[in-house]
Amino acid sequence: MRTGKTRQHYERQKGQCYAYFRVGKEDLEKIRGGRFTIYDFITDSFFFSQTKKQLAAGVLEAVRKKPLTFTQLVNELGAKKSTLYLLCLSLERSGMVEKHGQEYRPSRVFSEALAEYSKWWANWLKD
Repeated sequence: MRTGKTRQHYERQKGQCYAYFRVGKEDLEKIRGGRFTIYDFITDSFFFSQTKKQLAAGVLEAVRKKPLTFTQLVNELGAKKSTLYLLCLSLERSGMVEKHGQEYRPSRVFSEALAEYSKWWANWLKD
């Protein structure tokens, strides 16, 4: 069990496990040209270090192929459990992945939310 400053730091990290999606107009050309990658997507979604961005992209690529448990992700990606836990929590809270039982799977919630934001923006511009 974590105590003191370590616990406070860990609780603060858990509290910040959400996507803060950045829409970059400079990405349009990459998207339209088929050069936009999952790493670019993660970069636009989270304020992670380069290492964590690569790990998050790895998680998404892995569960895209087949549903995996946390232990399977640890083994497949060779990640530290604490780091991977916070990444999975971020991806889950953001709606990018969901858990069915013990397995992580890709989710459509994130894309549905972005589509609704897009509709809202388009309607707001009409007013």
